[in-house]
Amino acid sequence: MIENLTRISKDIDSTTDDITRLDEEAVRARVAHKGAYAKEFLSVEGSMDIRRYTAELATIDTLLESELADQKHRAAVTAIRALRDRLEVGRSLGPLIRLEWGQS
Repeated sequence: MIENLTRISKDIDSTTDDITRLDEEAVRARVAHKGAYAKEFLSVEGSMDIRRYTAELATIDTLLESELADQKHRAAVTAIRALRDRLEVGRSLGPLIRLEWGQS
């Protein structure tokens, strides 16, 4: 039980570090996409719709990178929530197990 709780605590620390890194990557990807989109939008002649759709087509790869970076960040946040839930369950079960051992 103690080993399991210790491992979960270490996983929480590791995942917290991952979240920090993934958050930065997501921000950088989003800014890169916005910059690429703006640059493309301003370089095209024509109506606003033509400029917008041309910029969207030209920056579809950076948009995908940005969306994937956001998804990785969300997945890490979900993972840390699950780890915290597991830790809480372990903490709740500890006293019950000790009580059961005492009654055996």
